[in-house]
Amino acid sequence: MPEMTIEQAWSAVFTPFQARLLSDIQSVPIALRPRQQISSSKTTGNSLLYLSSGFVGICRLDRMGRRQFLSLNLPGDYVDLSGFLLGHSTGIKNAFGAATVRETSYDRFQAFHIKATDIYEKFWRISMIEASISRYWIFRIGRLVGRARIANFLCEMLVRLYARGLCSMDGFDVPLAQTDIAEICGMTPVHASRMLSELREDGICTFAQGSLRIMKLPELFQAGQYRWDYLYLGADLDHEIREMASVGPLRRRASA
Repeated sequence: MPEMTIEQAWSAVFTPFQARLLSDIQSVPIALRPRQQISSSKTTGNSLLYLSSGFVGICRLDRMGRRQFLSLNLPGDYVDLSGFLLGHSTGIKNAFGAATVRETSYDRFQAFHIKATDIYEKFWRISMIEASISRYWIFRIGRLVGRARIANFLCEMLVRLYARGLCSMDGFDVPLAQTDIAEICGMTPVHASRMLSELREDGICTFAQGSLRIMKLPELFQAGQYRWDYLYLGADLDHEIREMASVGPLRRRASA
């Protein structure tokens, strides 16, 4: 998968000139192995991490060592931006599959606070969007149950990836196992597997070996009781997804 640029990922937030400025102060790509934990040196607020390819999950452990995922970063996301802005991370960061990150030193980032306040302030907007996603995860786990919870998570992944031109609306590929989805959704692996089986048996979608294939898109959104307003995608993209999620055949969106 080619690297996702800041301009591609955040075209609605940063101007092309601002995106280039941010890219120019990033480090060379740093490759992460599948399931590699991002070292603690990168959780102290010294470097801002931009995920240019791959997927990174942030979780916390209970005293038995069991994981609860707090967020899932996609290509184009800043990894644990709130932890960087606040000075330290509150979760463990792991790459799922192979991933690539680029660092921006704290000093270089802080320079925008003086020299380019408009850029600096836009990171607060990104942070607020991340907070909105976190609040929605609370709703998903706290209110939805069974297949609705699983379908809702699959819908979120679909919309977030589609918004960045990383998939079509008939499915996506991610380096997640059923056990990962279970932990993300706060369910046992057996329960998650059973709910995925129900969605498959109803002809809505299939998920196997990290590949989601959707046969009935509107039904998937209905099963998940899914609304994507919390992602703040913009009017044009919102209308595009709304049209495809409600009526008509699946359409493909050209990759960015």
